[in-house]
Amino acid sequence: MMRSRSLLMSLTLCAAGCTATLPPPATAPPVPPGQLAGQQAALTASDSSLAEYRKALEDSYSQIVARETRPVLAPRVDVEAAASIPVPQHRTINGALSYFTTDLKADIQTSLIRSAKYKPLIDRVLDDYKLPRGLAYLPVIESAYMPTLTSRAGAHGIWQIMPNTARELGLRVDWWVDERADPERSTRAAANYLRTLYRQFNDWPLALAAYNCGPGRIRRALNDNNASTFWELLEASAVPKETRGYVPTFFATLIIASDPATYGFRLGDSDWTDDARRVEVEGPLALKTIAEAANVEEALLRELNPALRRGIVPPGRTPVRVPARVAETVAAKAITLKNEDANVAVCSFVLREGDSLKRLARAIGTTAETLLSMNNLRSARDVGEGDAIYLPLRARELSSLLAHAHDNVFYAVRKGDTLYSIARKHKLSIAELRELNQFDRAHKLHPGEKVRVSPARVVTAGGM
Repeated sequence: MMRSRSLLMSLTLCAAGCTATLPPPATAPPVPPGQLAGQQAALTASDSSLAEYRKALEDSYSQIVARETRPVLAPRVDVEAAASIPVPQHRTINGALSYFTTDLKADIQTSLIRSAKYKPLIDRVLDDYKLPRGLAYLPVIESAYMPTLTSRAGAHGIWQIMPNTARELGLRVDWWVDERADPERSTRAAANYLRTLYRQFNDWPLALAAYNCGPGRIRRALNDNNASTFWELLEASAVPKETRGYVPTFFATLIIASDPATYGFRLGDSDWTDDARRVEVEGPLALKTIAEAANVEEALLRELNPALRRGIVPPGRTPVRVPARVAETVAAKAITLKNEDANVAVCSFVLREGDSLKRLARAIGTTAETLLSMNNLRSARDVGEGDAIYLPLRARELSSLLAHAHDNVFYAVRKGDTLYSIARKHKLSIAELRELNQFDRAHKLHPGEKVRVSPARVVTAGGM
């Protein structure tokens, strides 16, 4: 198998047009020239002959298999990705490659396996935007292809897009929906952004650096340092440390994807199929209610609809993705499900004279900012008496909370509250709080929930 690794490396390096000095695989004894004639012909082919590279690769494995005592399956390689972006020569790329093949090997392998689920979609979008397919491996270093991953800075989704950038790119980000978690819509937004950045810098290392830290910062760094390449900025430490590592790690990922076996990796199987269908339903509607009606797991619907932040379909007609086998069932109930929903923790409320979002938010245990986001309002001044707004709690809970808004019988749970913190605040023990509310030990609090913190008043013969 040593011969196979040496030959594979030669093939993929030629296909990628790579000039980097890479950590070499183990040396192998030379193969007789006659046996390599077919491969050498392929190695001199033009970029339009990727099919010949693939054939040469398969031919090389045929020769190897013929010399083995048992058949060996050729590992998958991504020749198209390797050929799409030239890999520069720089010591930091070699350093990243070394790190990926040692300390981070398990994480990178998991990410490469997970990529198979999304790569057909990403490749299709990259083709639509006429972008190199090598960019399909950018999520390896962004999110490991996890749609709901959020960074400490607030970047979210497979492509780790910041909220304001997402909105500028046309993605919806609000209380109900975060389309950065939608694989297709976020991929199209990321492709659009990457194409714009490449047109600005006409260089992929600079465009990738701009994707990481912003085009304005890269332009200023180039001007301030009289530089023309990312590698000059790296040497001058003219960009953030994260960006100085970001670009080399992308190219290290591309090298691995182009020849995974040489570095001890394998790509995920490409036979993953998406059998989900889109069905329009009327919201607000809990995914849990759809799951119950279709007899499927709620977790599956959440996985198919990662952009629905709270597992709730927003108001109005909205397409949701469901397994193909239950699409007709959901479609038949699409209109009536909303009226039958006992799970959705959302209700409508008409503002009365004197009502304000701030006081209303305090009464139900949330914030005015949440109500603004939930109702797509820029300011509390945008609504007034007679306007209907949505609130993040069930109608039956709202009635009790408003009825006791000015007394101390009930408390509206806020984000971060625990039984201990509520009990302590109202000078109760946890046992007393459980008894007042008939909570069992498995009960979990949720924001907006009404919790009794004082015994009900009792009317006696002597009066109050």
